[in-house]
Amino acid sequence: MSADLGVGPGVLKKGASDILECLTPVQKVDLKDPADQGSSFGDDSAATALVAFCGTWQLGAQFLADSAATLAGGLNKANDNYAETDEAIRDAVKSVKSDLR
Repeated sequence: MSADLGVGPGVLKKGASDILECLTPVQKVDLKDPADQGSSFGDDSAATALVAFCGTWQLGAQFLADSAATLAGGLNKANDNYAETDEAIRDAVKSVKSDLR
């Protein structure tokens, strides 16, 4: 099994950028106001269910946003490592060519 990612560093950086762009709407998820309006139902069990629902979704959205941000950070790190390794290989090849001349 190959450990090669099969993509260039630009693709990794673009993937990280795309993930972060997708997070923009998630960062705006705020269900506090709808949860606070639960008492307007006049039914304590409905209000409690709405508060629980909103709280669960709020936590879920935050967890997904955190996970996606971590993934994007990993892709950016992989991109940087890829570019640094590529540069080191190019420098090594130049050095060998100079020594052979």
